[in-house]
Amino acid sequence: MKRHAVLITAAGSSTRMGNSIKKEYLPLGNTTVLEKSLRTFESTGLFTWFVITVPPGGVVKARQVLAPWLKDPLHEKHTLFVEGANNRQGSVRKGLLALEPYAPELVLIHDGARPWVNARTILRVFEGTHRCGACAPVIPLVDSLKRLLPDGTIAEHVDRSAFVGIQTPQGFRFSQILEAHLRAASDGREYLDDTEIYHRYIGKVETVEGDKGNRKITYWEDIHMTVQGGESQQQNTRIGFGYDIHRLVEGRTLWVGGVAIPSSKGEEGHSDGDVLIHAVIDALLGAISSGDIGSHFPPTDPVYKDISSRLLLQKVRVLIQEAGFRVVNLDCTVVLERPKLLPHRETICKTLAEDLQISPSQISVKGKTKERQDAVGKEEAIEAYAVALLACLSPDPQDTLRA
Repeated sequence: MKRHAVLITAAGSSTRMGNSIKKEYLPLGNTTVLEKSLRTFESTGLFTWFVITVPPGGVVKARQVLAPWLKDPLHEKHTLFVEGANNRQGSVRKGLLALEPYAPELVLIHDGARPWVNARTILRVFEGTHRCGACAPVIPLVDSLKRLLPDGTIAEHVDRSAFVGIQTPQGFRFSQILEAHLRAASDGREYLDDTEIYHRYIGKVETVEGDKGNRKITYWEDIHMTVQGGESQQQNTRIGFGYDIHRLVEGRTLWVGGVAIPSSKGEEGHSDGDVLIHAVIDALLGAISSGDIGSHFPPTDPVYKDISSRLLLQKVRVLIQEAGFRVVNLDCTVVLERPKLLPHRETICKTLAEDLQISPSQISVKGKTKERQDAVGKEEAIEAYAVALLACLSPDPQDTLRA
């Protein structure tokens, strides 16, 4: 019986996702983006070997992410983790070389960030590869094509009828695609994808019908919507509330939302005392049921003495993304008798947006006074309230929290 293999690429840095978490490792339903692809390929019954390229030094993390998959002894035996190179082409070549001792007849190469590939597409590509030696799924282009001049103006209106969009998996006879990759490496040339390499060194590539649902995750927005029955459905959401208050004392900088506000007094605190960021952090942590700022950054820990609260917020953003959430919007209120925050509001929104990797338009910051009442009204303290709306990347929020 002939043996066939799947090579899934997951060695990239996910730069456009913010670098905080690899998109292939994100929770998706009761699994992850990467495992969802693996399960779909497995469901066809066509493949013996599963090769996964991972970032250098990333094998342990990948095995942790795929722990449910590896519980099956057959999966443990037939799944190979290969540390990738500094680009996709080099990573695929290393994956193919790792497969060489097993001599599969056919190999399908798939982007790990395409979790919605279906079995029909896999079967069409497999059959085309078996028949012709190389095959890839394509979809028609629906947008008009234009060629631009260097100044950004339109130079030519291109007839799109001769163009298609190409997807993965792309299938090849193993010996031929390995030869093509080795020759490309020897020539020192880089190509856009594996079909281009094959076409350059071996020959023609057949195409079959692709699937518009076989989308690639590039930005957070791509995973934020799923396609079910041809309709997009917004994922579940979580709401968190945060509050903080700090005494105002002489000799301290007044930090509000990462911005230094000119004032004779500033917040007293173990860190820089940024009351707004502290309220935002509590709102974010509350939304994912992950405690509060004190449990993550204890005021007794010297590591956090006088630390910028922006650094703490950035750490919390990573926690949120690793839990499978993203920030949809923040609504904040700062209560301070003086100085007025209105002149600084735009800068505060931009600073918070930068740390959370969202748009300033997703953040609202309002300033209020206490009309000379209580400690805040007497200019002895400053308060902040924050409400955060998070979008869950899993259909079931509990699945994300367990992941």
